[in-house]
Amino acid sequence: MKTEKYQITIEKKKELINELKELQEKDLIEATNRLEESRENDSDEDDAMLGVIALEKQSIEKKIKEVSDILDNCELIKDKNYCVPDKIEIGSNIKLKEGIKILDIKLVSSIEADPTKSYISDKSPLGRKLLKAKMGETVSLKVRGNTISYKVLDVC
Repeated sequence: MKTEKYQITIEKKKELINELKELQEKDLIEATNRLEESRENDSDEDDAMLGVIALEKQSIEKKIKEVSDILDNCELIKDKNYCVPDKIEIGSNIKLKEGIKILDIKLVSSIEADPTKSYISDKSPLGRKLLKAKMGETVSLKVRGNTISYKVLDVC
């Protein structure tokens, strides 16, 4: 079975390492301690709480496994020293024109997508269209019955 390779930036890798550390060194330990305390107290109220804490601990362990899997199977997106305007790929910075608005976005993997940072997933409808586009071309999307067109002004 082939393991999926996750393409992420160095910033995302650092963020995931910090998240994993916090999950392992803080969240999991706290949940384990609360679980032990709840087991030591022997009352009906604590039985219900025991189930809740056990589920929380399982959730934390699952998240640790997910983050570890991403870190074990990631490829870093290399920062480019030069622009390749004829090729849009994960890691490309793209300047788009939508009507009178100019948008600066970065095409990233779905793990790293964050609209608040203008990081658009390569799996999103816009991301998939941009992967096939070149500088100067226009891509169009249907959104809630409306067609939105984006002209690719620059790729770096």
